[in-house]
This record gives sequence, C-alpha cells and structure tokens, in this order.
Amino acid sequence: MTDISPESAPGGPGDERIPDDLSSLFADLEPEKRDRLEKSARAAVRGSKAGMADATTGSEHEIPMPAEAVGGLIFEDDDEDQEPGAAAAVPAARPASDGWTWKNAFPEGTFDSGVWAHRKRVFLRSLARHAGHSHVYAWRLSKLSGLGMVAGARDTWHYYTAQEYADMIDEARRKKMKSDIIAALREERTEFARARRREPLLVGTTTAVLTVIAAATAIADVYGLLAASPAALLTFGILSALGLREHKRRNPEEVLHVFTAPASDRSEPLTDETINKALRTAVPGFRDEDEIKLRGRIRQVAINADEAKFDLPDHLTIEDLEAKLAGIAGALRVDRTWLDIREDGHPGRIAMWMAHADPFADGKVSPLFELLDADMASDVWDIGIPVGYNRRGEVRYLKLRHVMALLGGMSRTGKGMVLRNLICGLAMDPRVNIRLATGRKAGEHQSYARACATFFGRRPERLILLLDAIEQEAQRREEWTEEKGIPKLTKEHLDKFPLEIVIIDEFQQYDDDGIKKRVVDLAGYVAALNIVLLISTQDPDANTVPPKYKKNAGAKMATRTASAAQTNAILNDGATGAGLAAHDKKLPKHPGITILDFEGAEGELVRSFFIEDSEYDGAAPLIDAGVEIRKRLKRAPGQFDDLIEEFLYEQTSETSVAGGPKGTGRPGPRPTGTAVLEKTTVLTLMLDAFAKAAAKDSKLDRLRTTDLLQFLGTVDPDTWGWEAIGVDEPTEDTSPEDAKAAFAAYGRKGGKKLAEEIAQVLEGTDRELAAKSWTKGGEAARGYFLAEVREAAGIAPE
Repeated sequence: MTDISPESAPGGPGDERIPDDLSSLFADLEPEKRDRLEKSARAAVRGSKAGMADATTGSEHEIPMPAEAVGGLIFEDDDEDQEPGAAAAVPAARPASDGWTWKNAFPEGTFDSGVWAHRKRVFLRSLARHAGHSHVYAWRLSKLSGLGMVAGARDTWHYYTAQEYADMIDEARRKKMKSDIIAALREERTEFARARRREPLLVGTTTAVLTVIAAATAIADVYGLLAASPAALLTFGILSALGLREHKRRNPEEVLHVFTAPASDRSEPLTDETINKALRTAVPGFRDEDEIKLRGRIRQVAINADEAKFDLPDHLTIEDLEAKLAGIAGALRVDRTWLDIREDGHPGRIAMWMAHADPFADGKVSPLFELLDADMASDVWDIGIPVGYNRRGEVRYLKLRHVMALLGGMSRTGKGMVLRNLICGLAMDPRVNIRLATGRKAGEHQSYARACATFFGRRPERLILLLDAIEQEAQRREEWTEEKGIPKLTKEHLDKFPLEIVIIDEFQQYDDDGIKKRVVDLAGYVAALNIVLLISTQDPDANTVPPKYKKNAGAKMATRTASAAQTNAILNDGATGAGLAAHDKKLPKHPGITILDFEGAEGELVRSFFIEDSEYDGAAPLIDAGVEIRKRLKRAPGQFDDLIEEFLYEQTSETSVAGGPKGTGRPGPRPTGTAVLEKTTVLTLMLDAFAKAAAKDSKLDRLRTTDLLQFLGTVDPDTWGWEAIGVDEPTEDTSPEDAKAAFAAYGRKGGKKLAEEIAQVLEGTDRELAAKSWTKGGEAARGYFLAEVREAAGIAPE
C-alpha cells in the first residue's frame, strides 16, 4: 500500500518546500473532485466549536453580530479557564413587541380583503386567458406527444437491440478493422441485447405500459372515452414530457414555453411582472436588469381598479414616469386616463393606481343629497363644496375662502353642471350670502333664486352698482380689521361678516371696461375680507378673462376648450390633467369632464357630479333644504339686514333679493308685505303668503282663511297640515259635497287655531288682529286684510 502521509514528504513537516497556498496541492485534481473536497472540508469545520463563528461563511449574511443581538446566547470555549461554581450565562428575555397580535405571525396581507380580491382577479383573469388559448396548448402538446411517441419508440427499440453496439460496429467498419473484431462485436451485441430483454425492470415496465393501454382501450370500448380519459391523459402527459425532452435535445439553445398565451389586447391586473415589463418598455432609464421593489401586497381598491406601491431603482424618480405616462399606459393596455401615478413619501416611492374599465363612465350624484337626508348644512369653509370625483373615485372639494375662482370652457361641455354643484353647495351653508349675476337671461338660474341674497339677469348697470356695493362692504370690513388689529377675517368672524360669494356667469357677455376694471381691482384685495369673486365664461380668451384677474384666481376649473389659447386663458400656461390639456381631443367624451387646478387638486382630471336639470329640477330639494336651514337661523334672503341690497335699492328703487318680486331674476319694487322682522312668527308666514299671492295679483289686499292655511300647511305641515288640524284631506275619489264640507271644517278648525296663534304672538302688545268677513262678487268670504296684518306685525304703512 502506498504511503501518502505527510511524513513521507521530502524534508518532513517543517520542510520549507510545502507551499503557503494549500490549494496548489489540489491543482492536478479534476474540478469536480476539487469542489467535492472543498464542500466536505467546509462541512467538517462547521461541525466544530471553532466553526460556529463561520456558520455563515459564503452566504449573503456575513455580518458580525454581538452576543446580545442573538438573544443573549454566549458560546464559551471549554479550553478556557472558568472559576469553579461560576454561574452559567442566562439567556436574555425576549423583548416585548409593542402592538403585537396573533395576526402579526402571518405574512402581510393574509387578512386583507383587498389583497385577496386582487389575487382572485389575477387568478380568474389568468384562468380565462389560458382557457381561451386551450386550443393552442392542445396543439402544442399534441405535437410534443407525437414527437415523444417517435422518440420513445426509437429509444425503446435502441435499448432492446443494444443500438450502441451497432454504432461501434459501424465505426469499426469505417476504420476497416479486422473481421474477427467486427464478428466479436456482433456476438457481444446479441448477448447484451438478450440480457437486457430479460431485465425485471424492463419486463415490468413494458408489461405495465401495455396493460394501461389495453385497459384504457377496453374501458373506452365498454364505457366510452370519458371513462378512459384519466388513463389517456396520463399517457398523453408522459408522451408530451418525452417530446419536450427530445425537443430540448434537438434544439438546446431554444426555450420552449408550452403554456404561454400570446399577448392580450386587454389590460392585465397589476403585478410586479406587468409593472416591470411596462416600465422597461416605456421608460428609457429603466434598464433590463432593473426591478421594482413592491411595498406590501398589491390590493384591489375598487371594483375595477388595483393599486400597487413600490420603490423605483435609485436612478429613477416619479418625474421619469410622469414624462412617459402615455407609454406606460399603452404598455399596460389601458387608456392613459385610467392610470394614476403618485408620489408616496418621496420621489422614488410610487403609488400606481390602474382601472380596468373607464372610471368616468358612470356618473355619480352629488354627495350633497347625503346632507339632505341627514338634514345637515354644508361646510364651505372647512370641507368645501363637492364639485366632482377623480379617476380613483375620490371626491374633490372646492373651499371658497380667501380665494378668487375662475370657471371656463366651450358651450355644452358641462360648465353649467359644475356651477350647479357650486351654487347648491353654497345654498346649504347659511354663513354664505350668494350674489348671482348672469350675462344672459336669468331663466337658467331661477331655481336658485330663493337662496340668493342677490340675483338678477343681464343688467350691466346693476352689476356695476353691485360691484360698487361690494367695494363699500370691503372697505367697511377693512376698517373693522384695522380697528381690531387683525390681518384678515377668519372662520370666527363669519357671524358678523358672512362669506360674500359674487358669481358672474356668462362673463363674456359683459364687454364693459368698467366692469372688468372693478372685478380686477376687487380681486386684488378682498379675499382676506371673506369676499370671493367667481367668474364663469364660455369660449374664454385673453379678451374675456382679464389676465390680472386670472393671476389672482387661486381656484381654476376648465371644461373642454377649443384651443390651447382658451386653455391657457383659464388654467396656468401649460396646465395639464393626467398629461392632458383641456383642449386635448383625447379627453374622455363624458359630459362634465373638468380639469381642476386648486389646492388639493392641482391639474387633476375629474367628472362633475350630476344634479338633474333636464327631466326635472334636481336642484330644487337642495335649494329647499338650504332655504329651510337659513330660515331657522334667520339667514334667509330678506330675513337679515343686507347693506348691499339696501344700497342697490337706494340707487334703483328696485330689489333683487331672492331674484326680485317674482323670483325670476328681474329686479322690481319691493312687494307688499315684505319686511325684515326680528323673528319668524305666524305673522311673518302670513306676510309671506300675501307676497306669494301678490306675484299673481299685485292689487290683492286680502286673503281667505282657507287660502292662508293652505300656504301655512306647505311651509309647516306638522303644525298647519290637514292631519295636524284634525281634518281628512279630500282626494280625487272624494265627492264634491264631501270635499266642500272638508274645506269648511278645515277653515273652521284651522281658523280657530290661527286666531289662537296670533293672540299668543301679540300677547303683551297693544296690537290686535282678527279675521273679518266680506262679500265680493256676490260671494261671502272670511279672512285677513294685508294692511291689518302689516300693522299687527309692527310694520309702518306704506
């Protein structure tokens, strides 16, 4: 036996000829053997105490850790001296984890319904896509199984016949070897093939294959193909696997993907794979080796939308993605308005939101109706007015405080609907005085009249006076702030100085330099005084919208425009929403599509909320609710001292409170019975009834008790309605005689209750009011005279 111990080496253990690098001793070994030796040596070292410190050698975690970092465990060497009786080291207690729950033991997203909804979407989309291409997969597998059948039959035959000896015989013939060598090879082949055919494994395998085929054939013949399908599928799968192996042998450089579906024209759910693919396609700086790093699971955040949060490679920021937003959307197979990319903490961290259907396709009603159901007022100051929703379905609110506003766009593009949302929201906040002036006839805005402190149609002279009155009010407020030493009016001053919102609709119709100058001058300083100007215009350009006013406008809204010049007349130069300008023909075609540019919605594409305006007046319930809220707080038009309207009345002897005498936006003389009283009583309601009746008959000076009661019943049905009075209201099925008797009972009982309410109001005064009878046109009636009601209410005669 050959001695290979170190002592046999020349010079003994201390011979200097032993190399410093021990790896050179294995230089003559084959690479595979050298690798095996290295692995076995490493395993032996790790098994020793000294090797514990090397437990991570070669891994990705070669980071030295102190003892306390591994739970307080201390590894001590047995060779070290230790004092007798020394206490062993006690492992440190596991630190308590603040906020730990049993759910923390599971992977992130395990109990997130949004994550599971996204997974379901991905699974179903993948299932549907692959099911749609099942015929492609079947054809690919059929070709592979055919190739596998041929290759299997060939390999089986070669094995049975010892084909490798045939190759050696052919080689011997080509080399012209001796005939006895060739004969010996033939004899050896025969013996070797005979021995193979007797191998138990080969015999058993052949028997099993033939048995399965025979059984499948018999089952198919007796019970049909469906019953034989499991065996057929098994055979089909085995043949396909053999075919795939043969294909790789023939084409070693080619990668065959059997179950890869062709590219789809439809959008795929967001995954890290689809995001990486889209960024590599569309963003030049995103290299082939770059990968995003997902932060948490991708979630379904809406019925047809997913959101992914991820970190970009260090050399990219959100600006690189925003510049190629259209390309990214194209790579994801969605419209660019269906994709939203936002910064999530810093420029390299992204929140990507993608819809799988048009997010603006379905219109939404205004959230103001929710306030209506809850009998709540809106909050223009802190919350703002809901004007629309963005692609994510988020509500966008406009806070009309300390800001000038500008709204513009082409005709029939939804500008009126945006204004409708704004006025209804303003009407439901009693701290706001609405001053509405339109450049066209007032018919379009008549439904808002009841909530407007001032409302009139196209009257340039009156608009100039209104702006003059606003200037006087601004000066009064400015003087007050100087006296109090405060820089501007705030929410705490709304009781004394309500928000004055001056809306000038169809501003392009007022081609008056005096009006434009006043608007520009006011916009320069009144914002801090709780005064807001809002200009709305069609076909905007530099001539219709004063440039200085635009610069002072902090809230801008643009519906579709005809050109870049019109877009720039409303928004900032080059302002965009989702990469689209207001004049871009690729904007969604839905009505009410608007680009907002104000705090919280800089350059954002939204669709305005829908409030019906064609089939019926959908704004009426909101305006009614706003008027009722104002009445309860004595803030309805005509219920409070209005210095602005008083100025207009002094200058023109006409009032435009609540749209004028008839509420049509046409100023006129104050109607009989109109007065500002300290509080709402039955007397003020009676005067309101006279005022309403005067709109049809200006010479009317008396009303029957029944007519008064019917008006009171519409205003306060809980007190004056038929049921409250205790009389059944007639219906269509009630006979004329019974209806006449019901009205008589309603007038009798209601009249008695009305007299009691009047007496209660006038108690402690020297005034009195009683119903009187009269005969007119041969018909007797009983009721109240306007002059007597005014006198009882303490209003001086006209």
